[in-house]
Amino acid sequence: MTQETALGAALKNAVQTMSKKKQTDMIADHIYGKYDVFKRFKPLAVGIDQDLAAALPQYDPALIARVLANHCRRPRYLKALARGGKRFDLNNRFKGEVSAEEQAIARQHPAVKEAMAAQAAREAAKVASQAETAQEEAVQPEAETVAQTTAADTPAAE
Repeated sequence: MTQETALGAALKNAVQTMSKKKQTDMIADHIYGKYDVFKRFKPLAVGIDQDLAAALPQYDPALIARVLANHCRRPRYLKALARGGKRFDLNNRFKGEVSAEEQAIARQHPAVKEAMAAQAAREAAKVASQAETAQEEAVQPEAETVAQTTAADTPAAE
């Protein structure tokens, strides 16, 4: 048995003595710290669970799957799926596309619907604000013209 293998086995045993919750938190911290696709909530490649299990042999594959499922249920990830586009592997390389069906399913999630409604409300408020500003700017020159005309029509006091 080589030193690396003995060290790997010791690490695996140490990790497995922890509670499932601690192991899950440890896995999540590890993947969010190491893999940019998780930090940035990019759409993940199909089969990334197998890539993660191979990359993290010291962890139970069932717990890796749990962390991955938790990640994929987050509203930020679902919004990324709803936008569509490319999927990415662990090395942040293009590996497939989000299908129209997957986009539609993501858009039906309540958190995504809420986020899309909030975004639409912000955009409507922005448009209304711009229209109000434009209207004020249009009224202001008219008021200045009326004031100048009135000043010119009134006789000067002697």
